[in-house]
Amino acid sequence: MQNFRLCLNSKILAFSLTAAFSLSLPQAALAQPAQNKDIEKSAKSRTKSPAKVSGLLYAISLAPDGTPAGTGKKAKNIAYLYGSIHVAKADFYPLSTPVRKAYAQADTVVVEADITDEVANKATAAKLTYSPPDKLENHLSAPTWKTLKAMTGDLLDQFQQYHPVMVAMGLTVSVGQQLGYDPEHGIDLHFIHAAKKDKKSLMALESVQFQADVLANLSDAESDALLANTLDSFQKGEVKKEFARLSETWRAADAEGLSKILLEEGNKDIGSKKIMQKLMDERNPAMAQKIHDLMRAGKKLFIVISSGHLAGDHNLINLLKQQGLQVQQVR
Repeated sequence: MQNFRLCLNSKILAFSLTAAFSLSLPQAALAQPAQNKDIEKSAKSRTKSPAKVSGLLYAISLAPDGTPAGTGKKAKNIAYLYGSIHVAKADFYPLSTPVRKAYAQADTVVVEADITDEVANKATAAKLTYSPPDKLENHLSAPTWKTLKAMTGDLLDQFQQYHPVMVAMGLTVSVGQQLGYDPEHGIDLHFIHAAKKDKKSLMALESVQFQADVLANLSDAESDALLANTLDSFQKGEVKKEFARLSETWRAADAEGLSKILLEEGNKDIGSKKIMQKLMDERNPAMAQKIHDLMRAGKKLFIVISSGHLAGDHNLINLLKQQGLQVQQVR
């Protein structure tokens, strides 16, 4: 599996969706990650965070009377929104000082979903699992099945119970782990643990079940195209380049560059297009409204949202601005 590459079907899944699905895969279905002592050593030796902001951090403000900011009035309430990626390296931490300060000022941490809820995770994983006698092979085209069989060898039977989306994600996460990227180091997971430890209020905008429903409702053609594209990309041996490109763009706080990457990859197959539409574009209006309502209620917010929601014409930042909120990237 060492030649597998990350593409949007996997990028949205591994970098933009909550990590609940990949964490639900059995260890036997994933290659064991390579030990990377250099990464561990680097993380432990970093005593100072970088001066430059890592990741996409935005300040959102309201006016003193609770109306949108930008009318010349001093802001009453400032919330911070942080674009997350859901697989990361240990040496991403500690995060830069502005990010940690934005988190520290908050009394409420808002995430897409609490991916540490094991009961909910098992329920969502079940929606992406086939019950015997049904199996993965029944939902794939002959060429895609042949390619998967050639690439997974003796591990093939372990994937028979999973939806193609889960297979694409599992293979991608497996290769990412060998390169040092892991869901356990994901940005959203980091702040969920931090909020619980610091006894901050933790709020979820929705549940992981919603995401599972969207993925489970992909047609066989869409799922097959998604997995086939992923396997074809993996065979090109570009995994290191693709993981590096996305993570480096995120760490450089390059909002435009990250959006371009996600949009390019989001148009590669019909499955990826549907995921981008259903899990990003169509969810953004409701998320923007919830954020606005929480700010009007006087909450001091630190919001951790998948970076996928910051891409495209209907991205979350544009929608917040359309509501009259003042939004500015913190660099």
